[in-house]
Amino acid sequence: MWPWFFGGYAVFVAVLISYATHVALSQPDKQHRADAFRVLKLIWGTATGAGGLAAIASRIHDLGLL
Repeated sequence: MWPWFFGGYAVFVAVLISYATHVALSQPDKQHRADAFRVLKLIWGTATGAGGLAAIASRIHDLGLL
């Protein structure tokens, strides 16, 4: 069950990153592009940052999977 959970989370984050990238690159309004880029930086930093990876690794270790 845990692989499905982590896989679903990875797909969800990938979809969010993809959509934020799409909006940041294709919106004609400068404010919408800036907002989308801010959201993209937030999601990307959370998903790939050292703190997020450490928290995930700690949780996986607590579950006995690592």
